[in-house]
Amino acid sequence: MTLVGVAIGFPIALALGQLLSAAIFEVGGFDPLVLTLAPLVLVASAALATYLPARRGMRVSPLEALRTE
Repeated sequence: MTLVGVAIGFPIALALGQLLSAAIFEVGGFDPLVLTLAPLVLVASAALATYLPARRGMRVSPLEALRTE
């Protein structure tokens, strides 16, 4: 889901950056560093947010998980 969001948001960010650079003087609409680091930070944080609970869930045996349900 994160990759789909990044794939949809990246072209929108490019378009809005160009729109803002035309509307506001002395503001660039294309910054390669920001356009590279922002999606990487988003994907890394999503991966970390899903990895930690999954790792904890893998340590529980299936029988114990079924007993608590």
